[in-house]
Amino acid sequence: MKRELINMLLFLSITSLVFTITSSANTISINNDNTPPNPPEITGPTSGEIKEYYTYYVTVTDPDEDDYLSKLEIDFGDGVIVEECGCSRPWENGEILQVENMWKKTGTYEIKGRVMDVHGEWSNWSDPLPVTIPRNKMIYNNLKDLFQRFSFSIGKNLIFYFKSPPRL
Repeated sequence: MKRELINMLLFLSITSLVFTITSSANTISINNDNTPPNPPEITGPTSGEIKEYYTYYVTVTDPDEDDYLSKLEIDFGDGVIVEECGCSRPWENGEILQVENMWKKTGTYEIKGRVMDVHGEWSNWSDPLPVTIPRNKMIYNNLKDLFQRFSFSIGKNLIFYFKSPPRL
């Protein structure tokens, strides 16, 4: 009788979640059937310039498919941004979110993220997306464009010239 009363009270106090409740002579075990969300998928530019904002797209999914996701944490390699839903409802399974970042220093960074569902369970961290912020992208791009135009017009002679300069 005592065991049945405890089971009934636990069941009545937790009506919004699905639980499996088992009991033995001295213990009560509660198993939440919630599965943690999948790590988010992050896409966006993989190179850029310092002091410019770049937009990244984050797809949030949960294998339970009926769950909602309430918190997103993104690590841009230069700090962590915690992104709350900020609306009257949590994010739905499969929703695509936009986040922005601006790097202040040159370097190679790895963007990774994780998401939390409404049950308070976090996903694992996502696979990192490498981003390179070179010292001076404008000079690099100009030299690359010049080299591509020059090598296209001269072809094999350019390669020969760089290997051994012509004799005068």
